[in-house]
Amino acid sequence: MAEYLTGKEICSRYNDIENDAFGTEDHKFILTEVDKESLYDAPCTFSSNGRNLMTFKEWENHPENYDDYHTDNIKQMVDYIHDGGKFPPLICNKDFGLYDGQHRLTAYSMVPEIRDVEIYKEI
Repeated sequence: MAEYLTGKEICSRYNDIENDAFGTEDHKFILTEVDKESLYDAPCTFSSNGRNLMTFKEWENHPENYDDYHTDNIKQMVDYIHDGGKFPPLICNKDFGLYDGQHRLTAYSMVPEIRDVEIYKEI
């Protein structure tokens, strides 16, 4: 049986969510897996390029990456994945636009062995 969670419940499980606009009782989600590539071009209002996936090169050139925070973070995530680490699910709206998880999606995109990723999808 599928587990349904509210946005508020998801926010209570994780302490490092950057965008918690979905974190209310009104937003409902289901945990599922999707092909990571199906998320790449979904529209994302929180992204500077308008879509979910920002490539590593786009992060390198991002104006907020002046201290290499974003690229260093992604490199650490890729290393963590290669060492067997597992990240929390990405959080997506009904159209698969990301609420949270852009760095993780970039890291996943750089690891060809990963095909499917876990997401909380809004229903």
